[in-house]
Amino acid sequence: MPSASKSRVYGMAKDETDTIWFVETGVYPNRFVGFDTRSESFKRGTDVPSGGGTIRHMYFDENTGYVWFGADSNTVGRAIVSAREGS
Repeated sequence: MPSASKSRVYGMAKDETDTIWFVETGVYPNRFVGFDTRSESFKRGTDVPSGGGTIRHMYFDENTGYVWFGADSNTVGRAIVSAREGS
């Protein structure tokens, strides 16, 4: 994991390219990170703007290319991970 022992990964989701998306919750702000299973490399991480509390649940929506995630802070977030025509 990019943040090593501080990662504290909880929720994960896999997209149509077999990229595994997860959030490192042990760093502040939380970091949204992807792991490309084909190249076996991490994609550049992105800070979760609100910090997000602990992000526990993640779901990839094939129709939109979004990863939806829920956090302890009673919030729902969305990350656009795959471009869709007309989205």
